[in-house]
Order: sequence, then structure tokens, then C-alpha cells
Amino acid sequence: MGILSLYRDLKKKRRERSIAKSLKLIQNPKAIREERASAIEFFKNLDDPQLAVPALLKRFDFSLDHGINDTREKESAMEGILRFKDAALPFVREHLAKSNRIAWPIKILQRLAEEAQTIEALEASLDFGEVDFDRDKVDKNYDVLCYLRDFQLPDQGKKLLRFLSAHDERVRFAVTEVILAQNAQEVAKHLEPFLLDESAENTRVRQTVIDAYLEKGWILSLPQIPEGPLAEGVAVSKDRKLKKA
Repeated sequence: MGILSLYRDLKKKRRERSIAKSLKLIQNPKAIREERASAIEFFKNLDDPQLAVPALLKRFDFSLDHGINDTREKESAMEGILRFKDAALPFVREHLAKSNRIAWPIKILQRLAEEAQTIEALEASLDFGEVDFDRDKVDKNYDVLCYLRDFQLPDQGKKLLRFLSAHDERVRFAVTEVILAQNAQEVAKHLEPFLLDESAENTRVRQTVIDAYLEKGWILSLPQIPEGPLAEGVAVSKDRKLKKA
């Protein structure tokens, strides 16, 4: 092996050690702050998005007790990701699907992606499985649904209807708001069973549906809802609409 080959091999190994060391630091909340900041800078200076972006995204998986330092580090990591533009997007999407700490990655997504891409990525990050007893996944579903309230969805929220039976009231409430924000009665009619639900755990959901049907003047499609009083100050009229009683 020639001297040049030895030099290249040594340089490659040194770079690999630097990457491994910096990766370990960037995801360690107990690391010395200056060393973690240097690790962020190391990845920001790389030209390969396949190495830099996934590493920088790991900084969003924890928060420091010192809020100012935490924000500075996250802003720096975000800056490093944004410079890759479209090349960073697949890695951000993948991170969103896997991580439960999504606030900053969503900020990045909204800076990089078109609205349709943002909606697709948010919906892809929802867990549609049986997660009622996994607090982290429930919290993540709730957070994602809160973001989706700001968008008009391609299917008007049909895909999200399964969350109406979620065990967590926050999830049921959030998906109710998403569906009502679509202003599509064909989908919103799936909320009508809540009008008959007087249980304490669905008080907020029920009132939200009542307010929406009053405001929009939608005709009730559920035949089980009788004409007459429905809730305090609200009744079902002969033409199957809600009205102030």
C-alpha cells in the first residue's frame, strides 16, 4: 500500500471517528454544553444530507432544563437542516414518523414542504393502531391532530374517523375539531352520535358538535335523534336542524 493510500485510509478513519463522536454528543442531554454545540456545528458543516440531517434531527428528541440554551441549540440544528432544502425533506418525514418529539421537526417540515406534502407527512406520522395504553403514542397522535386542524384535508377527514373511538378524550376532541374544520357535512355526520352522548367524558366533544350544527345549519342525518329538546337551551326542529330553545 502506497503512502497516498495510507493517508486516505487514515483520513477516512479519522472522519468516521469524528462522526461517531459528534453523533454521540448531539443526542446526549448530559453532555457538556460546549461539546454538544460543537457537535451540532460539525454536522452543520457537512455537505452530505444523509449524514447531517438525521444527526441534527436527533437534537430535537430531548429538552434541556435551561430553556434559552435549549432553544439556541435547536435553532442552530434547524438552521443546519434547512440549508439542505428539498434534500432534507425525506429525512424529516422519516423522523416525524418515528419520533414522539415533533414540535421542532414540524416547524422544519412547514418551512421545507408544500401544503400537500405537509398534510401527507403529518397523516403518515399518526399511529392508527391500538395505542390507547401507550401514553407517548397517544400524546403524539393528539399533537399531530392539533396541527391538522389548520388544513383542508384531501379526503375531508375520512381517514381520521377511527380516532373518534379513541380512549383519550383529548384525541376525540382534537379529531372532532379537525373534522368540523373541513366544513363537509358528509363526514361531519359521523359526529352526530355525540349529540346523544350525555356522559361526562364527552361533554366537551358534544358541546363542540352542538355549536357546529347550530352555526352551520346542518340537517341531522341520524334518525335516532328525536325532535324536541336535546340539551340545555338547544332543541331539534321539525326540519331536523338544531335551534336555540
